[in-house]
Amino acid sequence: MLQNIGENISRFRQNQNMTQEEFASRLGVTPQAVSKWERGASLPDIALVSGICQLLKVHADALLGIEIIQISENKNALEEKKIRQNLIADPLRIEVGAGLVPCIVEGLKTDYVNQCRRKLADETGMLLPIIRIMDMEGLEQNEVRIVSYDKVLRQKQYEKEQSETELQMYCSMVNEAVRLCRENYDRILNKQLVKCLLDNLQEQYPGVLDGLVPDKVSYYEVMIHLRSIIEKKGSIHDLIHIMEELECRHWLSDTAAASCPSVV
Repeated sequence: MLQNIGENISRFRQNQNMTQEEFASRLGVTPQAVSKWERGASLPDIALVSGICQLLKVHADALLGIEIIQISENKNALEEKKIRQNLIADPLRIEVGAGLVPCIVEGLKTDYVNQCRRKLADETGMLLPIIRIMDMEGLEQNEVRIVSYDKVLRQKQYEKEQSETELQMYCSMVNEAVRLCRENYDRILNKQLVKCLLDNLQEQYPGVLDGLVPDKVSYYEVMIHLRSIIEKKGSIHDLIHIMEELECRHWLSDTAAASCPSVV
């Protein structure tokens, strides 16, 4: 096991084009410690595993040698990650032409998406999904395409105003994506987002979901119910009463079924 983990650290480090010295410096340990890990002479402290995974851009299961399905010949973890991401259509994605890449680079230095996420949650109860932002071949230099599950929601040219900064252009793109997310949330909402919403509800108000989800009501049923509310232009911000209403419906349904005589 020591040897396998050491070999994994060495391989993933080299995939990131990092020397032992650079890796050790960024992790806050000595190069000698890294050398021991990679030779199988010792293991990194458990507290370092999260940092190692972040630096090497791998999951802990891959680092620890837990078997995962390989999808490329050269075992390049970074390339495999990109392939896996592209296998599934994203709930929300911003694609840009090469001329807008500097705006994205500048914007990603900020916490603007999370600011928008907090505002959307506060106003509507909607949880903004992770937004993938990527440059895309085939788009014109200043072209932006906002996509949800491969459906194009908006495609336009962004012309920079004379006084407009790259950060302002980035914020404008994100604002557009958030607006479209809000308008199309009945389609964007999925079981993962529902689970996040309910996990948060369970953490803050544990009694609301006791014995309800997933015991009596599945995440899929909750998703369909929330989609129905959104389609009717209703708000899902009052999730407590929404879930209590859903529980009441199930209780009435179960009561009605129990009162009906069985046919033999």
